[in-house]
Amino acid sequence: MNRILIAEPDAAAAERLVQASGARNHPLVTPSLDEAFDLVREDPPLVLIIGPSLLIDVAYELAEHVSSSCDTTVVMAVPQIDAELLRRAMRCGVADVVSMADSLAEITASVERATSLAERKRGAGTTGCDKELGKVLTVFSTKGGVGKTVLATNLSVALAKETGKRVALVDLDLEFGDVAIMLGMRPEHTIFDAVQVYDRLDGEMLAGFMETHDSGVVALLAPVRPEDAEGISAARVGQVIDLVRENYDYVVIDTCPSFSEAVLAALDRSDELYVVTMMDVASIKNSRISVQKLKQLGFDNGRLKLVLNRSDSKVLLQPAEVEKAMGGAICAHIPSDRTVPRSVNKGVPIVIDSPKTEVSRSILALARSAAAPVMKEVHDVA
Repeated sequence: MNRILIAEPDAAAAERLVQASGARNHPLVTPSLDEAFDLVREDPPLVLIIGPSLLIDVAYELAEHVSSSCDTTVVMAVPQIDAELLRRAMRCGVADVVSMADSLAEITASVERATSLAERKRGAGTTGCDKELGKVLTVFSTKGGVGKTVLATNLSVALAKETGKRVALVDLDLEFGDVAIMLGMRPEHTIFDAVQVYDRLDGEMLAGFMETHDSGVVALLAPVRPEDAEGISAARVGQVIDLVRENYDYVVIDTCPSFSEAVLAALDRSDELYVVTMMDVASIKNSRISVQKLKQLGFDNGRLKLVLNRSDSKVLLQPAEVEKAMGGAICAHIPSDRTVPRSVNKGVPIVIDSPKTEVSRSILALARSAAAPVMKEVHDVA
């Protein structure tokens, strides 16, 4: 097995990356993109370093292919770093981006972090290509107050109940997340703690930062202090989600009501996306705009699911009119129920507190629908 593979046609740049890799890692250099693809497929390295001389779109293509099919950790070396480049690299599964203008010590440190991360991944039992990944189900809305977190928490519990498999719940409303409240938890650790040690984070360490609910659902909670959200980059969020899906069969992600960079990192990794709306004009307007944006990002109707909350509300609109406005069929109708706010105040999911209600039955039905075979790929939404 090659520990480090460097894809770089320029001899001088390749030599600098070889120096940064260290002799003990026996770095192998290939100037050919085709050969890089072949080498990764035949003998996946621990780390792939994509050099600065490759065309940027070619670099993204290689990074996406490797990160979605193998447990190889990808580092990109570029002439100069900017925000757009970082965003695209993160969405292609790149673990770190370094500038060739950085010192050799800085580049070396990045390669060492990537190598350490890759070794832990291999040690956790994910070797080679076609690794088994948990199915990622993201609950989303750009409008607050539509019941997104209630759905995410109850869907998680329902999945655990219906499947008996490992279910993780991630709260990505990093400033004002309410998953802890909905599950009656007092967080000792949060996602903020996990990203602080991202260069050493493995499955066992991650589990120590997660809280276990009585239902068996394991939750990675939002920071307790809103200001901590500033210390959580989208790249780190992506790495955490990748690690969670390597260790759990289903990953449910609750999100903030916006297309934040952290949310985009979750969307990139989502096998199914549940857009929650309600029977009022403001909610429908926001949801319609969101769906249009999501389709521009590459979400098709196969992965994009519409959930109508409080679907039996006595208003002038009918569910069929909502479907027409949204341009797609509703996959789940969640009725109103006075027991829902009571369960929220108790910190007990409605599917546990009142399992025989229609709202609980509708969420359990959605969970059964979501419990399809686990996906083996990371979707790109670029």
